[in-house]
Amino acid sequence: MYKTAFAASAVLLLAACSEPQPDKATFEKAINRYSAAQGMCMPLVLNVENGILTGAAAVGEPLVKIAERDSEGRKINESAFRQMRLLDKEGFYKQGRAETVPSPENGREIKVQVYELTDKGRAQARPGPNGVRFCMGSLKVVKVNWFTEPTPADGVTVSKVSYEARLETAKWAERFMREGGSGWKHPDTTRNLAATMVKTSDGWRDIRELR
Repeated sequence: MYKTAFAASAVLLLAACSEPQPDKATFEKAINRYSAAQGMCMPLVLNVENGILTGAAAVGEPLVKIAERDSEGRKINESAFRQMRLLDKEGFYKQGRAETVPSPENGREIKVQVYELTDKGRAQARPGPNGVRFCMGSLKVVKVNWFTEPTPADGVTVSKVSYEARLETAKWAERFMREGGSGWKHPDTTRNLAATMVKTSDGWRDIRELR
């Protein structure tokens, strides 16, 4: 009887000891996984002059149309074309057939180049009520500041995590900004953020993944 009870206690003790405890590296990996899947998405806009229309063309729209020349035959939109060639090279857009439309100013034919959003581009686009946003990077954990002791809550085990993160932009995005002449520079500052982590059968997950 004593031996049986001792053996059972030993099994329970070994099971408890064998369960890995989370550390900062565990939470850093889980948060980075969520951030990479979520992406950092923002409006990317081309300023185009189409002869028949002068306005903004948002990256992520199904079609982007850019005129090569104005109604007087002068070259325009050279910066926008460099940006679109870059997006074409990255596989987000593909160049379609050019269109010819009459100028409302003098009736002259204007050649308009058409770019079509690809499946890869659609995966990066985030339509919304205020216009489409395009994912150009993700937040990456620089340091985990602290985390709370994993605690049962509402049937699950959770931990609060405080961390610092920095925006990691894709190389194509930085070049896109430069080609647009925006003078954009990669932000070197970090942000203090917080996350609630939940223990699952697939390891620790950011609670936002499970919603």
